[in-house]
Amino acid sequence: MTKNLETFFKPKTIAVVGASKDSRKIGHSALKNLLISDYQCKIYPINPKEESILGLKCYKKVTDVEGNIDLVLISVPAAIVPRILKDCKEKNVKNVIIISSGFSEIGNHDLENELKTIIKDSKMRVLGPNVMGYKNASIGLDASFVYGNPRKGSIALISQSGALGIGMIYIANNEYMGVSKIVGVGNKIDIDDDDLIDYFANDPETKVIGLYIEAVKDGREFMNAIKRCNKPVLVVKAGRSTAGARATASHTGSMAGSDNIYSAAIKQAGGIRCRDIVELFDMAKALNGQPPALGNRIGIVTNGGGLGIMLTDACEEQGLVIPKLSTKTFKKIDEILPNLIVPNNPIDVIADADFYRYETATRALLEDRNIDGVIVASVHGGYARPEEFTGAILKMIRERKLHEEFKKPILATWVGGREYEDLVLDLKSAGVPIYSSSWRTARAMLSLYLEGLRIKKDQKKKD
Repeated sequence: MTKNLETFFKPKTIAVVGASKDSRKIGHSALKNLLISDYQCKIYPINPKEESILGLKCYKKVTDVEGNIDLVLISVPAAIVPRILKDCKEKNVKNVIIISSGFSEIGNHDLENELKTIIKDSKMRVLGPNVMGYKNASIGLDASFVYGNPRKGSIALISQSGALGIGMIYIANNEYMGVSKIVGVGNKIDIDDDDLIDYFANDPETKVIGLYIEAVKDGREFMNAIKRCNKPVLVVKAGRSTAGARATASHTGSMAGSDNIYSAAIKQAGGIRCRDIVELFDMAKALNGQPPALGNRIGIVTNGGGLGIMLTDACEEQGLVIPKLSTKTFKKIDEILPNLIVPNNPIDVIADADFYRYETATRALLEDRNIDGVIVASVHGGYARPEEFTGAILKMIRERKLHEEFKKPILATWVGGREYEDLVLDLKSAGVPIYSSSWRTARAMLSLYLEGLRIKKDQKKKD
């Protein structure tokens, strides 16, 4: 099945059924997105009432198009979809996206089952119904009806909610995070989460996979797909509460299932469950640009004692450890601190900390074999320039590429106002994960530790 999705994501010919001249119609938006895309392929509008749309010759039916069709986007009333799907089957179309809604999400199970019957004995792969489509940022293809262009990058996103999927694009852009592909899966009559995980596991443009799900069709296959995947898989599972499960049923027609079973199964499979979309991006940001933590021992550098304490509490709450400094590291830190300050972990380089103190303390933790990950924190206390905090982190990131012993994750935390905003952007654009909350930082570091455990587990299997 994974091989079958290659033409799904990289089609050479695309038809849009329900293409329209009316800019208010979804079929118009879908066609226009394809035309705007920076991707070369043949595009065929399908509408029996029009001769041409947006400068392209229009066809009455899919079967009227000469040659093969790799992908068909369907945007017509739900009642007409079965007839269109039969035309696609007759034409031997390889892949179909059913944008149309009005199926199991509103209780219309019979109509959705009719679609399943039509495609049952075919090789055609179908996404949907009730979906936005997908955006393949890796090649510049927009096979959706919604507005929003993600930056090109290496995070693949799968969303059972179309609106949330689009929201993810803007979150990613705001965080300077690039996306390889983003897919809305909707009611999942065929292409499922496990199909997409398998595909992204072998996709050279993808490093991290993130999912928003309300329910899965085949729990065993879903978990096996996560187990097979050699990349981090982050999962937001909605419908935890009774009311949330009820809302899930009315959104995509899915039964939410036991929340505790989902949590245990995702953990056992090697995935990481996230509490919400913001946390998914916090973790994806860390996993995409930082090496995994090979242990749970964390070193903290801060110019504010209070922030250091909050980070310590947050890390310990997540099962991370803030160990005492080794004798060697203690001596290195003692040399740069005022006489009245005794080195500890967290290392308080005090409020007037400059570039030198930040850089020396961070380097000492990177060199310490008893430390597996480093958090560098800054409070705008009015004594030191925040630029020096940023400069020290960027220098250590650069030097990490040159020194094998520096291959540890570095996360940043800040507490301040507008004076920090440009510096935060500098770090984000350089791929340094930075957070404004001690708890978000700790959870991101936890994801790096869990990824380290997953890699060790996989290595043991191979050995």
